[in-house]
Amino acid sequence: MTQPMCDVQIRGGVVVDSRTLRLADVFIRDGLVDSVVEPGSGRTARRVIDATGKFVLPGIVEAHLHPVYADRLDTLSRAAVYGGITTLIPYIGAVKAWGVEGNLWDAVNYFIDEGARDSVIDFGLHCSLVAGDMSELEKLVPRICERGVRSFKGFMAYKKRGMFLSDSDLLRILAALRANGGLFCVHAENGDLCDYLEDGFARDGKTGPEWYGPSRPGITEAEATFRILSFANVLDCPMYVVHVSTKMAMDVIKLYRQWNKAPIYAETCTHYLTLTDEDTKRLGTLAKVSPPLRGRDDVDAMWDAVRDGSVDVIGSDTAGHMLKTKEPRFGNIFSAASGLPGQETMFTVTYDEGFNRRGVALPRLVELMTEKPARIFGLWPRKGALLPGSDADVLIFDPTREHVIQAAQTHTKTDYSMYENRRVLGSPELVMQRGEVLLENGELKVAKGRARFLEAKG
Repeated sequence: MTQPMCDVQIRGGVVVDSRTLRLADVFIRDGLVDSVVEPGSGRTARRVIDATGKFVLPGIVEAHLHPVYADRLDTLSRAAVYGGITTLIPYIGAVKAWGVEGNLWDAVNYFIDEGARDSVIDFGLHCSLVAGDMSELEKLVPRICERGVRSFKGFMAYKKRGMFLSDSDLLRILAALRANGGLFCVHAENGDLCDYLEDGFARDGKTGPEWYGPSRPGITEAEATFRILSFANVLDCPMYVVHVSTKMAMDVIKLYRQWNKAPIYAETCTHYLTLTDEDTKRLGTLAKVSPPLRGRDDVDAMWDAVRDGSVDVIGSDTAGHMLKTKEPRFGNIFSAASGLPGQETMFTVTYDEGFNRRGVALPRLVELMTEKPARIFGLWPRKGALLPGSDADVLIFDPTREHVIQAAQTHTKTDYSMYENRRVLGSPELVMQRGEVLLENGELKVAKGRARFLEAKG
């Protein structure tokens, strides 16, 4: 029987998934992957894209960004495409400074509307919970989960910023999520200990960048991770520990995986795989992030955890600010804005550091940046896969193209990069979503307003 003609054939490339690299042709029809077959199948398509010498990957799924500072979903989604990302899952919440008047349900609808209006790529959502959300927690969680938002974030730090959740708050959240099939994403740092250390350093006049790391030592992350996983053990709630930065915290996660019935997922970020506390001293407030950048031993330990499968997801934790809001760069580090840019450089820098420089298998990186986040957050196999019936979200990646990262050439409002002048080998060449070309020859081919909101499956 004659097979129907497809819309697109991507031929000659090395198709990469979480297990293999293989020479194969990808056929796309009606916005979906039709088939992935060996070369020479005889199938035809209206457009043929030659990917010889290139890697053909599922579009990157970025599961950790904050589109509420210098950049919103409009500019972050455009920058994402230039970085090979085709799906965003941002953290949003009912915060007046983020544009939301009302409760968490209002925030979900506000950001769905904003994404549909302004994003150029498909998106899901996570909800960020703060103390002000607790009065309506048990009423709103079932409603929000039913709307297709099933992951909720809470903070064990940031009391001074009004984001801190007490142990009793955390227990209520875990119980509500367990009852409604939700997933708890936790920022695990012992906030009281961090504040105590910060206040002590400030009293002693120790406010330079070199004191930021000591104010939030690795034990604050490990202790908080131990505590929240203890709660999850008792309440049998699935857990997702965001931006793990230390060997100690990873050791705690490995321990609790032996004890807990519900799954425990671990995420790290590109900056914890590439930057160190020496960069904080060098760059000052530009490098302020929480948890702080760690020492070289922790960076190496996080790569070990990537290799052995202890890490499930690599994200960017993008929260970019403008340079002017980071001044003075070498003044009081404790009063400076926290958060790093990194949307556009996330995959290329991780690839360059992991595959080119450290010899990490490419299928492992693809797993942690496509398949795993899609699976964990209820989007697989629609996203994060090149399987028949999956959305035809494709990244054609040229491993031979060398380029130098410069903030002036990136596509966000944020006007600096943590990787300024870093030479990187490998770059996105073509990016496609649902069979539509988004980026080709360095040119963005689409406008905002085409994105679809992705409901997470339970």
